[in-house]
Amino acid sequence: MTSLKELSKDTIIYGVGTVIKKIIGFVLLPFYTRALIPAQYGVLDTLSTLTFFISAIFSLGLAGATSRYFFIAENDEEKKKLLYTSAILRLVSYSIPLFILIIFSNQVSTLLFGTNEYDLVIIVTAFVIYFSSQQEIQSQIFRFYREPIKFSFVTMLRAIINPVSGITLVVFLQWGVLGATLANLITSIITISFAYFYFTRKKYIKEFSWIWAKKMLRFGFPLIFTGILVWVNNVSDRFFLLHYQNLSQIGLYSIGNTFSQPITLINMALTMSSTVLLFSLYGEEKNDKEKPKTKIFLTKIWYTYLSISVIIAAGMSIFSYNIVNFITTPAYINGILAIPFLIFSQILYMSAQITGNGMTLKEKSKPYFWIMLTAASVNVILNFYFIPNYGFIGAAITTIISNSVYFIFAYLWSQKVFYIKRNFIKPMLYFSISLFVSIAIPYYELNNYYSIQIYFKLILIIILIILAFVFKVIDKATLYNLINYLKQKVH
Repeated sequence: MTSLKELSKDTIIYGVGTVIKKIIGFVLLPFYTRALIPAQYGVLDTLSTLTFFISAIFSLGLAGATSRYFFIAENDEEKKKLLYTSAILRLVSYSIPLFILIIFSNQVSTLLFGTNEYDLVIIVTAFVIYFSSQQEIQSQIFRFYREPIKFSFVTMLRAIINPVSGITLVVFLQWGVLGATLANLITSIITISFAYFYFTRKKYIKEFSWIWAKKMLRFGFPLIFTGILVWVNNVSDRFFLLHYQNLSQIGLYSIGNTFSQPITLINMALTMSSTVLLFSLYGEEKNDKEKPKTKIFLTKIWYTYLSISVIIAAGMSIFSYNIVNFITTPAYINGILAIPFLIFSQILYMSAQITGNGMTLKEKSKPYFWIMLTAASVNVILNFYFIPNYGFIGAAITTIISNSVYFIFAYLWSQKVFYIKRNFIKPMLYFSISLFVSIAIPYYELNNYYSIQIYFKLILIIILIILAFVFKVIDKATLYNLINYLKQKVH
């Protein structure tokens, strides 16, 4: 229970900081959707996809490698050398796409958007990508040293600067896509500088270590291919939409993706807080082959995560017509059809990470590559059919199908190397029922131009909460302990 309490504490703190960032980020949505047409919103989403792709390659797998060797380093001095070496490697690696995008900005703009009018935007994006490398290492430092409050403080600063600069540049100065991209660059420069002088500079010894560099590059290199596969599985559908449809379709898809962020927040917070605790607990049981506490811990995490995330996902989907209609303009309302598929696919992806931890604990990381390769292949193959025929909705459907494949294979493979006795059918049945309801409601409202009564939607949410207990995804004892823990923290 102590481990679960520590997990809850760190998750809540990390989550609060990230939630504040996203909530204030949502402030931009009504402004951007009124200042930008769906096609321009599609440009922003395409640039985010490009950023993800470049980062997957030029990150060199250093995030995973740094995490791996930080906890192996024997003393604080070695840890600081490791972190400095990781930071330098990122700066050198990311300088390559920086210069390429600057030199060929005109050609890249034409290739992506059929016009060179976004060449300056491509250059600004190049600098955003370059600085993102240091945001990643700084975020890791806060996590490694268990400083969630400091992390949240920096995150809140970012959350304030980005909306202020975004609204100023996009709405008041009417700089459009360029203004939104510049806002991201300004935010990155300020927050990276602040985090460095505020905390992270104290965690570096400015001495480049070739020994650590070789180890990290050797460990991280295979992760590049996994990162590319993650990109193919999760966001490559934007380029299919760009080829078979148009930028407006990407804009609508982006709206659906934006409103799936609440689950992304939970996933990020849980990932940040659970890794250290899981490895610590597993290490405490190194002499016990069965690892009972670790298995109970992983089961409780997954069940509790499912019960909370499914209710939030269902709530966002069921009320999507009301929420999107209120926040954006009628031009974006069709985007609600993608929300259920995208938000529930996030749950499947995180479920794969949680239940697949057996492979990580047993140091069987190679299967992840083959599992992701299978899921990404399914995604690409299905995109050739679904996107030309169903547009952004087809892209959302292929996303949830591929993440289902990823989850099932990760679960089964992990069970093979680290078996945990748990109920699988009931949680998945609960998940499927909730998904069906979440798809049906916005589809009915959009096709009938009729908003279902609020009280009826609330009744549906209550029914789904009851079903979580019926299917034993969560029990009264776990809920009681969680509520009491939250009360203690509030008071």
